[in-house]
Amino acid sequence: MVPYRVAVLECDTPIQPVLEAVGNYGKIFESFLKKGLEAAKHDDGIDGADVDLRVTMTNVVNFEELPEPDDVDAVLLTGSKHNAYEDQPWIIRTVDYVRRLYEKHNVRIIGICFGHQIIARALGVEVRKNTGMWEVSVDLIDLSPEGQNIYGVEHLALHQMHQDIVVGLPKGAMNIGSSPVCEVQGLHIPNRVFSLQAHPEFSEFIMLQLLKLRHEQNIFSDALYDSGIERASRHHDGLLVARAIWKFLLSNKT
Repeated sequence: MVPYRVAVLECDTPIQPVLEAVGNYGKIFESFLKKGLEAAKHDDGIDGADVDLRVTMTNVVNFEELPEPDDVDAVLLTGSKHNAYEDQPWIIRTVDYVRRLYEKHNVRIIGICFGHQIIARALGVEVRKNTGMWEVSVDLIDLSPEGQNIYGVEHLALHQMHQDIVVGLPKGAMNIGSSPVCEVQGLHIPNRVFSLQAHPEFSEFIMLQLLKLRHEQNIFSDALYDSGIERASRHHDGLLVARAIWKFLLSNKT
């Protein structure tokens, strides 16, 4: 078996009901990646039979020690309730780390939601609040030609939970798709960067807990909450994304 070392950089801790039910974001992504690897081997014919997935977890908010680049094959940055454009010390440290990985090391970089935004910031692109416009629950992404090539479909249905957006593209990056309120739904730089604004790792349970909490906190209006609840149980393409991530991770490696 050949070890494939993925370092999950946890950029937040799940809310309590989610933490109690399914664990921290490292555990959530470890499960997501394991399911994706099995599906990729079965459905895509990827030669991953000898892949031994090894996941390490680092809480970057708590300033835990960052992985040495030579000790990992890929780094995955999770979502977060924080804003990627803020200058909190841990955010600046994480942005600088991602920039060094990209510029000086042959490590593949994956970003989900906040992680997608951190990658964009590290590569010199603006991240800002999309004033008054939330994307929540299962929604459609219209894929670009690049996105269609990656996923093999014209649209992705994925859970969303964001108000911040990436504005523009880093040098050499392609946009995988867009939605009516978010122009850049993901970044792709072959063999280097794979990101999504959406949450392919989310389940209906996770989404329902977040919708409930943010409605109780008066962050979400009744109308936004009701719309999100109605769409939370719809089919989503999280497993398709997990398969695509493994094609990205193993390209030119197997």
